[in-house]
Amino acid sequence: MIYFFDDYENFSYESFLFSLPTERAKKAERLRHTRDKDNCVAAYLVLCLALKEWEINNFKLEIGENGKPFIRNSGIFFNISHCSRGVVVIVDNKPVGIDIQEKSDVRERVAKRFFSESENEKINASSDPIDTFTRIWTLKESVIKCEGKTLAELSKFSFGENEKYFEKYGKYFSCLNKKNMLISACGDKYFKKIKTVKTEDLYEAFISGRQHN
Repeated sequence: MIYFFDDYENFSYESFLFSLPTERAKKAERLRHTRDKDNCVAAYLVLCLALKEWEINNFKLEIGENGKPFIRNSGIFFNISHCSRGVVVIVDNKPVGIDIQEKSDVRERVAKRFFSESENEKINASSDPIDTFTRIWTLKESVIKCEGKTLAELSKFSFGENEKYFEKYGKYFSCLNKKNMLISACGDKYFKKIKTVKTEDLYEAFISGRQHN
């Protein structure tokens, strides 16, 4: 399942700091920009909410190879991504990767460094180069995050498909649009549903109950 959050107008990271593990709260406080603080806190809370649906209520995040977080001995895999306008979390019982990006511009330096010749040709020939660039970028990010690889290995994966759902590199890819943002997911199956999480959902799960205890 993919979980999506963009309810920033009703969200304040400060309201939820006390419900976070100490290290996560400190991490959020160290960030410079308010939106980054909001994303840091919201991403963790959305993950907690998602894990509750998998009957995981208590967990400790550990950091694996190449900085990928995981929950030891849980049988559950997850991945998180965020941009300036939204947060996504994906959870499954097999390795998964996800990326979200705004469709804002074509970053030529990124394309030249990490994209193949055929990918750059596809962008240049596209009637919507911004959409094509963003699609390729998120697909690349999703697969390296699924496999726990690094940015240095982005160029190993090349995409030119226009389909919403397709198979490649032994993986299933899902490419979804949400409010001028593009979300790409990679795993052992297609992810066709996005569950929107609101601030009130987080409030009810992590604050309301405590206030009544």
